[in-house]
Amino acid sequence: MTTPGISLIIPAYNASRYLREAVDSVLNQTVRPRQVIVVDDGSTDDTRDIALSYGELVTVITQANGDAGAARNRGLAEANQPLIAFLDADDRFVPHKLERQLQCLSEHPEAALCICRGCDFWSPDVPETARRPANLEPQLRLGQVPTWLVRREVFDRVGTFNASPAFRFAEGPELYSRIESAGLGVVRIDDILFQRRLHRSNKTNDSRAHLDGMMALMKRRMDLRRNSK
Repeated sequence: MTTPGISLIIPAYNASRYLREAVDSVLNQTVRPRQVIVVDDGSTDDTRDIALSYGELVTVITQANGDAGAARNRGLAEANQPLIAFLDADDRFVPHKLERQLQCLSEHPEAALCICRGCDFWSPDVPETARRPANLEPQLRLGQVPTWLVRREVFDRVGTFNASPAFRFAEGPELYSRIESAGLGVVRIDDILFQRRLHRSNKTNDSRAHLDGMMALMKRRMDLRRNSK
């Protein structure tokens, strides 16, 4: 089933191991997006070739490496639909993710953003002995961009992703803080519709850089509160 209205953006950097599973989880949606964009963010492996193998089903854009925020912004510049969804190249959707969120936004026309629950899973290629302690329970992470279905006008109101290196580990929460500060309607649903892959190359494995990103986010939130007074 295909319906107009959704552009789906996948930033991909050296993602050849998992990209096909991510794209297939989009193309196998019960409601397929009209536009699927893969932004090859300066990969040095065969990420681009895998994306191109889908032919006209996927629009492939190549840019110099700028990290996920810059790649999502590049995808947004090419997006031509009124609703936007995102997926990281190493993760996947459950089959009815977009259908359920479309239904939710239809039921809540006042909402600018619908957020679902997600859960983590260990990639099968990571041996048990290499798996660190992790919370595999379903979670509602407001800044986790692949759990969103968002109306395009949100970006016209609050801007796009902050591609500053300071927010490399917090570009989603930083954008969500601006959405929240602008008073835009957000609806949350309990459905578990997104699955985040845990593997050896997750960005959050860099604990120091992750902490720096969270500190930058806290400062940003304080600045927004101060400016709103």
